[in-house]
Amino acid sequence: MRTRPLVPMYDLQERAKQNFEIIRLSESLDFAGRSEAHRDNNYMFIFQERGISKMVVDFQEITITGPAIFCILPGQIHYGISLQKADMWALAIGTDWIKDAFRTIVTEFAIRNVQVSIIESQVHLLRDSLVLLQQIERFTHTDIQGQTLPSMLEVCLSLFVSCCKYDDNVFPQTNLRPVTITRQFRNLLVVSFRQMKSPAEYAGALNISPPYLNEVVKNTTGQPVSYWIHQEIILEAKRMLFYTDNTVKEIAENLGYADVTYFIRLFGKVAGLAPLKFRNKYHK
Repeated sequence: MRTRPLVPMYDLQERAKQNFEIIRLSESLDFAGRSEAHRDNNYMFIFQERGISKMVVDFQEITITGPAIFCILPGQIHYGISLQKADMWALAIGTDWIKDAFRTIVTEFAIRNVQVSIIESQVHLLRDSLVLLQQIERFTHTDIQGQTLPSMLEVCLSLFVSCCKYDDNVFPQTNLRPVTITRQFRNLLVVSFRQMKSPAEYAGALNISPPYLNEVVKNTTGQPVSYWIHQEIILEAKRMLFYTDNTVKEIAENLGYADVTYFIRLFGKVAGLAPLKFRNKYHK
């Protein structure tokens, strides 16, 4: 019998009337209910108007400074640490409400675990649009809600996406084919790493040859395709080792490895230590 995961998965539909939730946080409020490690089954868009906030996302401490945006993907383990003179909004949106074109950009932004600083005009637009979305959500007339809510939510999401694309450090040379292919590969990897393990499988899904995919990804990121595949797999393995009491064999099987000995060797090669040593080290 498999053991129960220790890290909770929060379901947006259980806490929101609509397929989204909008929350305003400030220094006067703590991270109640958000300070423990958890996953969400939705996208989380964070807009910080001012101040400094700290959180942990997949073992990495993130500091958001000043007016900025940040995004957390479904399934990423995270928790809040502190707010310092900070005002921030958190907009949770169900996966079904995000268009493919938006999802591609948001995923590429989020997997880098970096903030995007924004300018004053963007701060005003985002704040005003989120205030209006919140007011419409609270409006009791169902006809108004039904006609207006999806459109207003798309406006807010469009503004977030626009801010993501604003920073050239996050999206350099976005119109070049190699960058586009690399982005497509990384987006596919995030959702397919359990089933697809070889560069050839990803190249086939993208309708290009394995050597060309490897050349493009290595030239764009500095690392070959296999490196990124293994990084994604071992990151999920680390999550399960730290936040669950599943055995190494159960974790290997969950990630698509019938040969647990091979999985242990792979983990050691990528992480620098054996799975159980990783668990013991971070549980101290």
